[in-house]
Amino acid sequence: MDNSGRAPGRESSQQQTYGAAGAGAAVADRPASPAQSPAIANGVSADTPLAGPPAPRNTRRRVLLPLLLVVFIAAIILGFRYWRDQALYVSTDNAQVTGALVQIGSLNAGRISAVSVDVGSTVTKNEQIATVTLPTQLSVTADGTPRLGFLGTEDQQVPVTAPMDGVVVQRLGNPGDTVAVGQAIVTIVDPSRLWVLTQVEETRIGRVQVGQLVTVHIDTLGQDLTGRVLAVGRASTASFSLLPQGNTSGNYTKVAQLVPVKIAVDYGRQPLVLGSSVEVKIHVQ
Repeated sequence: MDNSGRAPGRESSQQQTYGAAGAGAAVADRPASPAQSPAIANGVSADTPLAGPPAPRNTRRRVLLPLLLVVFIAAIILGFRYWRDQALYVSTDNAQVTGALVQIGSLNAGRISAVSVDVGSTVTKNEQIATVTLPTQLSVTADGTPRLGFLGTEDQQVPVTAPMDGVVVQRLGNPGDTVAVGQAIVTIVDPSRLWVLTQVEETRIGRVQVGQLVTVHIDTLGQDLTGRVLAVGRASTASFSLLPQGNTSGNYTKVAQLVPVKIAVDYGRQPLVLGSSVEVKIHVQ
């Protein structure tokens, strides 16, 4: 026991008790740390942004709206062009180049001995294109009918000439063929007198008038030419059919008839092919 009258062991015990209590209070005053998240545990910072959900519908709208706008504008443009073509023009591709075909034959019956031209040949007026050998009377039958034949060099030959300038488009006879009077040997056409023949539906023929301007696209040339309406037919093409339509059974189906329209084309010296396809656009306004 010291001079103060306290026992040394008791004082030491009280100091230990006070020390333990102070340490506990310090621990109690320290803020508790939050629980460690799985992301931090895996080495990923809490500030790192995570992958978001799929793209929202607004993204689809941003893509679809421009496309719909383009389609809408294209539809308006096409519709306007269709309306304009219907209002200003009568158009059809049921047309072709045609001309006056002239068949040349012999004025006498006989046998063709020579043909000097072929398809594509150019002929001039009064040019000889073929030679026909006339048969010679050999004898007379009992009833008085002459018996004809060919003797060779003694047979008479007659020339066949072209009545006009033109180009041969068809050859119908060959040496050795027997021809009757007027039977065609070749067919020619004047290449400077060609025109376009088109067929227009009866529902639109009322808008077509003689003299109207026409834009003609020639497929063989690959270009557009200028033309004029020369004539408008007064009978449909079905009127000249070998088997005209008739209604004898009482069952009738209405079919739009076609009316021929003749168009003159300014083609200059360009070679047009007879029968080639043509697209026409008649300016009705």
